[in-house]
Amino acid sequence: MFKKVKNGLRHYLSAEHGVAAMEFSMVFIPFIISILFIAEMCRVVFISSALDLIIAESGHIAAITRAPDNYQQYFNAEINKRMADWPLISREIHVELSVSWCDSISAVINHTCTTMDARNKPLAFYKVTTDYQPLFFFFPSQSVIRELSRRILLVQEFQREAENDE
Repeated sequence: MFKKVKNGLRHYLSAEHGVAAMEFSMVFIPFIISILFIAEMCRVVFISSALDLIIAESGHIAAITRAPDNYQQYFNAEINKRMADWPLISREIHVELSVSWCDSISAVINHTCTTMDARNKPLAFYKVTTDYQPLFFFFPSQSVIRELSRRILLVQEFQREAENDE
């Protein structure tokens, strides 16, 4: 009797039925998760690059414009005009824009730039912060940074001309 149970148990443990399905499930699920992770990283790189392009173009247009009072509004209008062209960015997400003006690079480093007065400040520090919601990321929300921030420092051409004239 013991021999019969032992042979039955040996036959049960050595049976290879369903091995292909188990191997498939053990390989397929991590493969799909890694593909989705790579897709999410590509999406982050795309959004970051698009934000860089939008800020650079909008900042450049604002930097060469002689609008002495409404730089922030002009920059916001340029950003909104360009963001409408990018479908992955222009969804209904919160975008925070800010412009500050500096007299020198040391003012930028020391964070002593002003947001009020642009006169005689040849450097403009543009910053865009946007919320980020992952599409393909299945991990807890605490492990994901929910904000993308891009900054650019441009020379205000009209302010340089005003300094050279004096």
